[in-house]
Amino acid sequence: MAFERAHQDFLQLYNTTAHQGLLKEKFTPPIPLEVLGEARGRLYTPDELARKFSRALFPRTTNRYGCVTLHSYHFYVEEGLPKTQVLLWVYGNALRAMFDNVVLAEYHCRYDLRDRKVKDIRDGSFPPTRFASTQGSLLSRNPQESLVLYRPKPVMHQARLPFPAQQLWLFERVETA
Repeated sequence: MAFERAHQDFLQLYNTTAHQGLLKEKFTPPIPLEVLGEARGRLYTPDELARKFSRALFPRTTNRYGCVTLHSYHFYVEEGLPKTQVLLWVYGNALRAMFDNVVLAEYHCRYDLRDRKVKDIRDGSFPPTRFASTQGSLLSRNPQESLVLYRPKPVMHQARLPFPAQQLWLFERVETA
């Protein structure tokens, strides 16, 4: 409740204070509330918000090396959290791995809304966290060195039907004089 009140106080202060950007653009008066009028954003219920964002939330469990798999992509999250459930969150072009409200890893990704699948993951970054392995890592990881493996699912082959025996061509020998 206190946090909500502080947020409302911030919005009131922000919307009624002159802003440098509006002064430079010579808006008169340079107060956001007066510039925007009574325009309001869309209000969503918590259930609606959960439904809209749940499509891009994927709980996964790390393996003993701190890696997870999402839509055939296998990638590193955090070595200090082996066999731990983390939350993968796709928002825009970012894929974030989260645990206990801490970002463990962030990758650039392409998410297909129609298929509801990640189509590309690359360029991982790994901010320092309190979950880092006490042993440390032999090699530091940076976006250029992060390794993402793509493991396509094996295609199930239909039972092959035997080919019908092909009739061989018969040639007729023609005598020439």
